[in-house]
Amino acid sequence: MKTNLNKTDRKGNQIGDGSCHVDYTIIDFSEYPQVSSSVSLSETTESVYVAYENKENGKTITARFSHHVNNAVAFGDQLNGFVASEDEILYRLGLKTRTFVPDTFLYIDKRKVAKKDIAAGLYEFAELTIREMYDLGKGADLSAYTGKIAKDSNWLIEGNRVEEEIKTSINFMGQSVQLGRYIYS
Repeated sequence: MKTNLNKTDRKGNQIGDGSCHVDYTIIDFSEYPQVSSSVSLSETTESVYVAYENKENGKTITARFSHHVNNAVAFGDQLNGFVASEDEILYRLGLKTRTFVPDTFLYIDKRKVAKKDIAAGLYEFAELTIREMYDLGKGADLSAYTGKIAKDSNWLIEGNRVEEEIKTSINFMGQSVQLGRYIYS
């Protein structure tokens, strides 16, 4: 018995009824003879599941191709088939390693001061602009400029070094996560 064709997920994407399925891709891992693949078609949605297995160590990973949102936890360890890279699949199968490289930016501890306080002569000026201080690079000693106003600005330098910070974001669960990329080998 088929379900209602108008069934949608929580984001309004059509789920389908299992009578037709989305396009999918099976990655050719012929250079890895220990990797096998199999395809499963959902009987109740438009989803297609491509499972890869490393026959040497028993590790498996499933790439799900679908237009609707699902709770991946309910289906186990899955990758979205539209964004799963060959490298990530091989990593999950134990055939590659990966290293996380965080995105970083340079940071100088500073704060703005009132222009009237600068005009009143309350601060000494540094010989360098903020840009020139950043151009000194990560770890550069700024102690000669600490407590001074950066040239052509109203930024008071408070730090002693040009620091390197890791970029972060807040994920859908409200947790702080590092931004970056993986390098596979």
